[in-house]
Amino acid sequence: MSAAVESSAPAANPEADAVGLPVPKKFKASDLPLPSATRTAIEGLAHTFKKKGGYDAIRKQVWEEFEASDYEAQVTKAILEVAEQEVERNPTQLLTLERGKAAALIDGALDRGGVYQKAEGVISALIDSRAIEAHIRQLRRAEIGDEAAEEERARGAKTDEEYAAETAARRAERERVRAELRAVEEKKRQLEREIKAREDTKRRETERAAREERRKKEREE
Repeated sequence: MSAAVESSAPAANPEADAVGLPVPKKFKASDLPLPSATRTAIEGLAHTFKKKGGYDAIRKQVWEEFEASDYEAQVTKAILEVAEQEVERNPTQLLTLERGKAAALIDGALDRGGVYQKAEGVISALIDSRAIEAHIRQLRRAEIGDEAAEEERARGAKTDEEYAAETAARRAERERVRAELRAVEEKKRQLEREIKAREDTKRRETERAAREERRKKEREE
């Protein structure tokens, strides 16, 4: 793609690009192991958002901003540059093929060259994700109430560090409970051993007394 598009298009993850790290994968709700109730709620919100014209409004806003900026001209220029390069590289094949097949070859070159990906990055940067989130949260508040919706928002706003701390705390609590249960089980086993020892002692004493009683009777006879 042209240098202009590369310099103007915002990076999807500037920090990752700066240190050469891979950009984290963006997961869809269908990719995540969500409870059925959560998945149903997400699908319901998406349907309501679409039904109320949310997607149409996003498309309109993004397209207007795209046309108003110089991104459209940059993307068009990049596409033409790749097409010209392909024609220059293999003019006989492209100029003699059917139009559809030639377009497919150029389309593949655009994809391999990252033109489409950079254009998608530009368009993604134009999408006002905060406005979308605000709209969806408004729909959610109307659906489940302000208090429950705020609890959901707070849970979703936790950072990775906060989730890690909570996970560690829950793990420590589970280990503490397990340790207490092990201690209780050990005390129970100790008590059982003591009871058995007393019962064995009592049984031996009873048996000894019975033997002595038998010997006494035998002597008296």
